Amino acid sequence: MPPDLDPPAAIQAGTTPASAALGAPQTTSAGPPAAGQQTQTATSAARSSAMVTAGIILSRLVGLLRQRVTAHFFGTSELADVIAAAFRAGNITQNLLGEGTLSATFIPVYARLRAAGDARRASHFALSALGLLLVAAAVASIAGVLAAPWLSFVVAAGFDADKLASTTRIVRIIFPMTGLLVLSAWGLGVLNAHRRFFLPYAAPVAWSAAQIAGLLACGAWLGMRGEPLAEALAWSALAGAALQLSLLLPSARSLLGGLTPRLDARDPSVREAGSKLPAALLGRGIIQVSGLVDTLLVSFLGAGANAAFNYAQTVYLLPMSVLGVGEAAVALPEMARDTAEADVARRNEALSRRLGASLARITVLTVPAAAVFMVLGRELITLLLQTGTFDKASTARVEPLVCAYGLALLGNAAGRVLITASFALGDTRTPARYALYRVVVSTAVALLLMRWLDVLGVVLGAVIAGWVEAIALGHRVRREIGGLGLDQIRIGRVALLAAISVGCGAAVKAALPEAAAAAPWGAALILAACGGAFAVAAPALGLFSLKSLLRRR
Repeated sequence: MPPDLDPPAAIQAGTTPASAALGAPQTTSAGPPAAGQQTQTATSAARSSAMVTAGIILSRLVGLLRQRVTAHFFGTSELADVIAAAFRAGNITQNLLGEGTLSATFIPVYARLRAAGDARRASHFALSALGLLLVAAAVASIAGVLAAPWLSFVVAAGFDADKLASTTRIVRIIFPMTGLLVLSAWGLGVLNAHRRFFLPYAAPVAWSAAQIAGLLACGAWLGMRGEPLAEALAWSALAGAALQLSLLLPSARSLLGGLTPRLDARDPSVREAGSKLPAALLGRGIIQVSGLVDTLLVSFLGAGANAAFNYAQTVYLLPMSVLGVGEAAVALPEMARDTAEADVARRNEALSRRLGASLARITVLTVPAAAVFMVLGRELITLLLQTGTFDKASTARVEPLVCAYGLALLGNAAGRVLITASFALGDTRTPARYALYRVVVSTAVALLLMRWLDVLGVVLGAVIAGWVEAIALGHRVRREIGGLGLDQIRIGRVALLAAISVGCGAAVKAALPEAAAAAPWGAALILAACGGAFAVAAPALGLFSLKSLLRRR
């Protein structure tokens, strides 16, 4: 997140702190960049986008494999509930002090010092931030271990005494893990500021791989089951976090010239970053509360509810990470560059055009994905998760949740990009305020619906709240820049693309015997038909090409 600054002042000055912090080339009203500069910028953006997208896809695919192995051993059992709740509680430190907070505090200051050519001060500041993060992460980890019983109750008050005790034991193992993941986020910030994109986004592969190895070694080889296997998973996650950090630190050390932490709280840059910390923590805290409330509500819905909720989120986050997170990660520096335009009318036109292009790309990809979630959700879950203890009954339990999450894809992905547009304009207060509204709406709707719809009611609360937030952000950004570029979205063609893609998959499903369609290989064939139809129809309709995805322009 960029720092919380007053947009009008930045506009009057002819530049924004966001663009300066990200090292974007400064453009003024004197005229557009030269053709050579435009080509160089486009090439750089394409390369950055490709690296971010590749890293995220690799990380998510291995993460999905981790969830599949976890599902094989635990299914939707009560112990799976314990694991889901414990990891949610254990991630508190990471979610508060991790990438989102560092994006609002550390990264802009560090990147601005580098852009000014002051490498010595930039390195001094980065190492001071590392020292302070070490202290904060250590204190938070120790506090989390000591407060594990209370944290477990906060996220899973609906569990009985035995399940709460098991959750507490797992939390105590994994809470230090999140301190290591916070330090990994610092490494990600350093590498991103130097335009090293692939490694930071692919490094979580190590975290997932360690858990897969731990489950296979202890579960398949040693024959462990029950809580001992859950604890082995937790220890593997801790080891994986250490491995992930070890992959990032050597690159950070080479860029900074060393890795000796400092505790220079008097450094003006440290103080500047610290002044942004309260607002950043507030924004992250609101998001954290939303996830904790959902987990808490689901804990009252019986055995397997938390596990089913967690598996559905895993399936949902696979496309969301690329379509929302990836698009937003690459769009921020480009939008920040647009806001450097001193002429407000030209700035707004450029922002609207770029925002519209992002929303058009998201629509082309999310609408067919949403159709697959809603029409072929069972086949998707069968292919991705159905194995071992995660049987057909588990698939049937998760299916309606995945279907509902399909309704959230477009709204949440668009919301990510709209938040990025606000950040590029120097406005972090509005997204934080709307995030608070989202929590209120999500909780209220969930409480209203869960009595009749069980876990599905909680998911629908999140879906509705996500759309409320996206629409509110859209109105706010449109007032600021005069438009969202929605004329670039070809609704009719996108709807036709979704119908062709899902229709081909549904036709293959109808042609297969029922037993074959319910098998993983049958599900793979059905979904392959969807993907093949999309690959042929999208370019034929003039909506999508691999080149446009990689360029994200």
